[in-house]
Amino acid sequence: MFNLKKEVRDLGRFNQIVLVFMEERLGFFFDNITSRLFHPKNDSKSKRLKPEERLRKAFEKLGPTFVKFGQLLSVRPDLVPKEYLVELEKLQDDVPAFPFKQVKKIIEKELGKPMEEIFDKFDEKPIASASISQVHKAKLKSGESVAVKVQRPKIREIMQTDIEIMFFFAKYIEKHFRKLRKYHPVDVVEEFADWTKNELDFVSEARNAQIFARNFKDSETVRIPKIYMQYTAHSVITMEFLDGVEIHQIDKIKGKWLDASKVIHNGFDAVLTQVFVHGFFHADPHPGNILILKDNKICFVDFGIVGYFDKNLRKSSVKIFTGVIGNDADKVVEGLLEICKFSKELDVERFKREIARILLEMRPGESVEEMKVSLVLEEILKIALESGMRVPKEFVLFGKTIVTLEGIALEYDPKFKFIDEAKPFIEKYLKENISPINVVGDIADSFQRFRNFVTRLPERIDRTIDVLQRGNFKVNLDDTELNKLSLEIDRSSNRLAYGILISALLVTGALIIQYGEPWMYGLPIISVICFGLALLMGFFLFISIVREKALLRR
Repeated sequence: MFNLKKEVRDLGRFNQIVLVFMEERLGFFFDNITSRLFHPKNDSKSKRLKPEERLRKAFEKLGPTFVKFGQLLSVRPDLVPKEYLVELEKLQDDVPAFPFKQVKKIIEKELGKPMEEIFDKFDEKPIASASISQVHKAKLKSGESVAVKVQRPKIREIMQTDIEIMFFFAKYIEKHFRKLRKYHPVDVVEEFADWTKNELDFVSEARNAQIFARNFKDSETVRIPKIYMQYTAHSVITMEFLDGVEIHQIDKIKGKWLDASKVIHNGFDAVLTQVFVHGFFHADPHPGNILILKDNKICFVDFGIVGYFDKNLRKSSVKIFTGVIGNDADKVVEGLLEICKFSKELDVERFKREIARILLEMRPGESVEEMKVSLVLEEILKIALESGMRVPKEFVLFGKTIVTLEGIALEYDPKFKFIDEAKPFIEKYLKENISPINVVGDIADSFQRFRNFVTRLPERIDRTIDVLQRGNFKVNLDDTELNKLSLEIDRSSNRLAYGILISALLVTGALIIQYGEPWMYGLPIISVICFGLALLMGFFLFISIVREKALLRR
């Protein structure tokens, strides 16, 4: 058994958590040998509730840390079964406000000035109150209307204590429950700890907001509130006040000053732009974090949690989406294998068959536009979870955002089709990535990586030999295999050089078209020579590849 006193400092809070879980018939009874579900009393009302409902009730009773943890789980279909996702989405983050006296004390301590020197007016009653912070409307001395978010007193200490206890439970579950190990509970709590750390640092959130503002500075459909860094600290953030309606409350103003179809289009455009253009996106896809302004603009708020889509993740995600659209299970699986972690025991062929089945079942008719992409994504993530694959959280959060927005879109516009919204982005991305300049860039990157590998190879060999000399290792080397490896490296480097030269000729020929005098077919002589040489070299390279594949088949 784990040493409880060493790993958990606040035993009173630990006992409180265990008691709440037992009251909801979810508590664990620990001893030195085993662990089992423990039911402390015969509660007929509790019996009528489903396990996921009891879990939600337990989280609500345990306060802000567990509410936030439940909200994290509610956007992770790769970790949590669907019935739990639906229930955890109901977790309420509305809690009673804390007194204005404490608000004033925190602001003055954090900003180092009396409130009267900063604000001309400050509403004592908050306009929103959540588990971590509450928001007040105010007016600066300079006249701008602002929203001031203030962190709850001692919330850091409370959440740190609860996370410490969560780690204890996660380690215990990972050790004693084999069936739950595939969910990696310790890693989930670690991720939540990082999430919480970022969300509790308002300076980090302010910087994220500034990056979003810079990315969308020329946008006609997206508005990011201005951040007042001089009035922002780790527990206080001051931003421009923008009067809007939460995106899931469109029905309150539909038909008055809002065009629902335009709003939905702007919302999807904003999300897809963040992911596939900026590579930096809002990763807390709660409908309350997306506001609609009077000019049908989209306004994002609460930038504590963000995600990053690097070049490789974008490339693989596009492959997955094009596979879904084209009913190509091979492409979907290829994209997932590129971004996911998985064990050697994964049965790829079986996994592929499951994906093919989902793509077939989720297409209602001949037209791909009729497909509900959010359902397909949910099923794909579910299969990945059951197969023991670990999907990057960025892809999952992006998928959850799509699921949320598509659900809202279909509620207000039954004719909405995600495929129509996504196609322009995917086509543009593919077009840009097969352009000559990008192809040359990719080849140059590959050549640079190969060059770095060859350059560092002697040093790595020296280090490996040192390690082998110090340890008791038995190494069997086959000269034939080494010779094959050497030949393969030579062949690959030669092809790489050919590829770079062909690309250089194509780019040179294309650039000269704009400046040279027409000679043949309206092209300058140098362009014709460049294209001719590139075609000839490409032909010989193609023949050598085909010939080698034919030899390998024999």
